[in-house]
Amino acid sequence: MTKAFSNISLAIIGIAILTRLFGIIEYPLHDPTEARYAEIPRLIIETGNWIMPPFDYDVPFWGKPPLTFWLTAISFKLFGYSEFAARLPVFLLAGLVLWLSYCFAKVILGAKKAAFSSTVLISTALFFIASGAVMTDMALCLCISLSMISFWHALNNPDEQQARKWSYLFFAGLGFGLLVKGPIVGVLVLLPLFAWVILEKQWLATWQKVPWFKGSALMLLISVPWYIIAEIDSPGFINYFLVGEHFMRFVDAGWHGDLYGVAHKHPHGKIWLLWLFASFPWSFIFLGSVLSWPLRKNKTITLKNACQGSMHSYLFLWAIAPMIFFTMSGNILYTYVLPGLPAFAMMVAEMISLRFDTNASLQSKWLYAGLIIPIAGLVFMALVWTAPNKLNFEKNQKYLVEIYQNTRQSEKSQLSYAGERLFSINFHTQGQAKRITLAVSSINALSNNSIEDYLIIEKDHLNRLPAEHFKNFEIVEEYRKHALLKEK
Repeated sequence: MTKAFSNISLAIIGIAILTRLFGIIEYPLHDPTEARYAEIPRLIIETGNWIMPPFDYDVPFWGKPPLTFWLTAISFKLFGYSEFAARLPVFLLAGLVLWLSYCFAKVILGAKKAAFSSTVLISTALFFIASGAVMTDMALCLCISLSMISFWHALNNPDEQQARKWSYLFFAGLGFGLLVKGPIVGVLVLLPLFAWVILEKQWLATWQKVPWFKGSALMLLISVPWYIIAEIDSPGFINYFLVGEHFMRFVDAGWHGDLYGVAHKHPHGKIWLLWLFASFPWSFIFLGSVLSWPLRKNKTITLKNACQGSMHSYLFLWAIAPMIFFTMSGNILYTYVLPGLPAFAMMVAEMISLRFDTNASLQSKWLYAGLIIPIAGLVFMALVWTAPNKLNFEKNQKYLVEIYQNTRQSEKSQLSYAGERLFSINFHTQGQAKRITLAVSSINALSNNSIEDYLIIEKDHLNRLPAEHFKNFEIVEEYRKHALLKEK
């Protein structure tokens, strides 16, 4: 690896990491997604229920297994309740994905391409965003990466003892994935592996070198005890989680059985469009290389010669597995693309190296594409820092909660909010805010108690209701779509 190439890679990766670190500290929690996944661990600590994470007081959360919630709860225990503590586990998990992918790429592609692939991975739009967002997807990406990388080493490591260890790590990745998101980890790992074993005729090696029975026992030992205890603690969980979340959500784009949100309905096949933008800017660079860019005189890089060989086909199948699986599902999110990005990053590094195999300076120049997303993130955070109240781009009530906390006259003052549940209010008040209905009687009841009341309400609702219902309140502050009212 040339020194210049190495320095450029390290500089871009460093800029991306520092920019994302700044974001996880300063950026308010996105409501509902981030705030919900931060509020659940907070409720774990408050209620002491570490078996079945609570969605609300006395309401279990059946939508996801608990591993990522446990990690966030531990972070809260160590650092207190804040955006930084909520996002720190995801940030560290992203670091593990980056490190694991680099180590794998260094073995199969060499040090220079490994550095290139790390730069690509950290600067794809989705990985950059997800590396500092309170979601379960990065933990799933780590489990899938661990399993896919371990499987390759189990079949190709010449040291039998080391290969055996890798084979058990393959099953450990599956076991922990079952505690992150459930059976989907098996689908997104076994789907590309099954296709690759058929394509490369690796049946015998797969059977001989992978301890399927002992490994499966390890996988079940890691995951199944919690499922059993969770079903005993909260009967009905397994039926909802396995049938509802893993079957009905997949086959029914308008599934109305979701207990915790709404279906994310999209046309079949839209996952590929989501991939195009989730992998930006490298998706366009990659497709341009595959379809038309010259490799040598009178030659072009095609899918056939770009993915020839067992290693290339392995990366290719790993990269496209999420899109293949979710093509026939209309209930999707852009984050479903994430597990394939580490393999995609390695393919991009290989593709650029193939295109400029004799011109190191041009290879280095393509690295600068990795600055697009980090710089965009830095500009975005600068806008958040300098004009937080003028950017109507996000749902979060931290600002109004802080206004309430700074202006209330007594510790006994009560903050309420009307309408849909706002997780950011629950999180930033540590469960002290009270949710009320939009009924006039509920609002009037605030005026008839003996404490000083504050109310957060959507300005649209405020305008629709007759003014006399709010005669005892005055507007303290407005923030985007909401207003904070204080009892006169």
